Amino acid sequence: MIDIVAVGKILFYICMVPLIIYSLKFYVLSVSSVFVRRKGGRDAPKLATLPKVSVHIPVYNDPIVVKCIKHCLAFDYPKDKFEVIVIDDSDDGETSRAIDSLKAGLESPNLKVLRRNARRGFKAGALNDAMKASMGEIIVVFDSDYKMGRDFLKKVVQPFGDGGTAFVQTRWDYLNPGKNRVSRLAMTCYNAFHQCSMPVKERIGTAIFCGTGGAIRKDVLQKAGGWNEDSIGEDIDLTVRILEKGYRQAYLPYVRASGEVPVTLKAFVKQQQRWAYATTKVMKQYLGSILASEKLTRKQKLDLVFIVSGFLVFPFILGVSAATVMTLSAWFGPNTSGEIFNMANLARSARLALHDFLSLEGVVLLVLSSGYIFQCIVGLAYEKRYKDILSVPWIFIVGLVIQVTNTIAVMKALLGMKQGFYKTPKSYYRGG
Repeated sequence: MIDIVAVGKILFYICMVPLIIYSLKFYVLSVSSVFVRRKGGRDAPKLATLPKVSVHIPVYNDPIVVKCIKHCLAFDYPKDKFEVIVIDDSDDGETSRAIDSLKAGLESPNLKVLRRNARRGFKAGALNDAMKASMGEIIVVFDSDYKMGRDFLKKVVQPFGDGGTAFVQTRWDYLNPGKNRVSRLAMTCYNAFHQCSMPVKERIGTAIFCGTGGAIRKDVLQKAGGWNEDSIGEDIDLTVRILEKGYRQAYLPYVRASGEVPVTLKAFVKQQQRWAYATTKVMKQYLGSILASEKLTRKQKLDLVFIVSGFLVFPFILGVSAATVMTLSAWFGPNTSGEIFNMANLARSARLALHDFLSLEGVVLLVLSSGYIFQCIVGLAYEKRYKDILSVPWIFIVGLVIQVTNTIAVMKALLGMKQGFYKTPKSYYRGG
């Protein structure tokens, strides 16, 4: 007869190995960020001549986009050197009416509206069509809910002055982090990435173009083949294709672009699932070319491997959870009296489980596997959001759902199955 408890223990230790490896990566990034992240306040080099810029705002059924358009048109940038192109794929009626009303009222030659007959390629397809209609040397991308400062364009174009920089990513900020527990959790996760990971990645040469709040050279985008319309993660896909060709990147932590974070559990889980599928698909497509690239350094290759394989950890997290249930199966096993559930048996097993958890081995394993939690806390400390540290335990609770949904997404990507595109709802922010 199979000893389920013994099998569970073996599975537990097997799954803990990759979990600890990825956890240690977060510890390393968090500690390293202390030494490399503090660039705030430094002056960017001045370009002799400001380049022409095309701002792309893809939108689908988000009337909130009019706020983003107004912020973009207010940029402190030569009016003859930038344009704002709104790619409106909306079919709700309200969004298109709001855009047309704004355009008619402003009568600005800097604002162009592009509408397509079909929503081909979703966001990637919209950006490709906008690129064809752009006059700018630099393409700046914003999601429809974004808000940014008037000097954003002047700051974001500066790193392109060296001629070798392909794209620039600015730091994400958040419009609605205090809406509810879900928004605080989402802010905590994204903040950890931008505060701890991105500054270190820029130093290595593997900063990511995050899909919004960033700028990219149009000629590099064209040489890379444009945005991949077969990917639901066009940003990570493009990042890998550009970096493996030897181009440089830049991350500007002192330039912020603010957008919404999900406010419902469904939206947060769906967004994570989309990222898990897209990133794993990129790993499947480009892992070989990353390792074979003669343009990438060893550090870049190692970090890119961690980036594209990052969501593979979720099947192992799920394995740890399943193994834990298996090792505790004796709680509900039949006893000598034939009862399926016995309180005395449960109490005894609970005491043994608590003893194991609080043992030296249990504490060591917990610490070794909590690198991501550590990074979240460090990121909040950088922002002086000390009260929000209390929301970090919610990662464990929401993780019970995400470990399942992300595992499904990862397996679908590995097996070549299709994953639908999910647009994160934009609904909370209504300020000026």
